Amino acid sequence: MRRPRVSNAAFALAIVAALGGCSASAPSYRNVNHPAYGAAEQKSDLEQCRSKSSQIVMTSGYDDKSEVKVDEAKAQACMTERGWQAVR
Repeated sequence: MRRPRVSNAAFALAIVAALGGCSASAPSYRNVNHPAYGAAEQKSDLEQCRSKSSQIVMTSGYDDKSEVKVDEAKAQACMTERGWQAVR
């Protein structure tokens, strides 16, 4: 039994439609303490907060590994302390 052929255009359209629902944009942020702050300051603060809220986890065994784990709740609390709030 032969499967029906799907045209390349129909296949591409199906992929775009499927991925279109997955593209939730990241929320934008504003700083209530410093209204003039923009994306550069937000990115810098986020990097600092994630760095403060992370730890290196070592795993020993046949293959020794290390990875950085970020406590996202702590990082978000740090951002809130610095005045950042999500804008919808």
